[in-house]
This record gives sequence, structure tokens and C-alpha cells, in this order.
Amino acid sequence: MNAEETMRALATAWENGDPDAIADRFAPDGVYEGPLFDGFPIGPEAVRAACAAAFAEISEVRVPIKHLAMIGDVALAEGQFLSADLAGVRCDFDLVMVVELRDGMIVRFTEYFDTAKLA
Repeated sequence: MNAEETMRALATAWENGDPDAIADRFAPDGVYEGPLFDGFPIGPEAVRAACAAAFAEISEVRVPIKHLAMIGDVALAEGQFLSADLAGVRCDFDLVMVVELRDGMIVRFTEYFDTAKLA
């Protein structure tokens, strides 16, 4: 999978609530830089656990990508994260994502979004 395909696969995995599909794309030293994680998980097992915990608190997830650009092993996407919490309260925000690959595996996945909207 190239960087663009990986980015789209990550968005689909979030929509499907599939922590394995996310974690299995990470290299052993791959880091997931998400602003809502308690520290940044490194490696497939830590990524799997962090994503599983996040999925346990949300539903109705959609991650539409508006723009996506790829240069070599790096892809940059602009989109939205649309979801609801377990009480059904909407939790929607704009985001930018960057994925960096090495030998087809994620070495860095970063999300940028305004966490103030989530308070």
C-alpha cells in the first residue's frame, strides 16, 4: 500500500471501529501522534490498545477526506472527523492528518485538530 492508500485505509478503519486494521499498518517503531491520547502510542500493540479505548467511547464515526496529496512515502489529508459520544452528543471537527511510511508501514501518523471544541 502506498501513502495515499494507507491514509484512506486508516479513515475506513476508524469508520469501521477496527483497531486491528489500524494497528496492523504500523511498523514496530511507528508512532501515532493523536492529541487525545495519553502520550503517543508506539508500535502496533500500543496503537491497537489506544484505538480500542477510543472506539469504546464513540459511535457513528465517519472520516470524509476532502483533499489528499502524496509525495513519495508521505500523504497529507484534510477532512473531518464526525462522530457521537455514547450519549448521542455530536462530536464533529475538522482535521488534518499526515502519514509517513517506511517500507510500506507507518512510522508516523499525526492528527491535527482543535481540541477546544471537545471541551
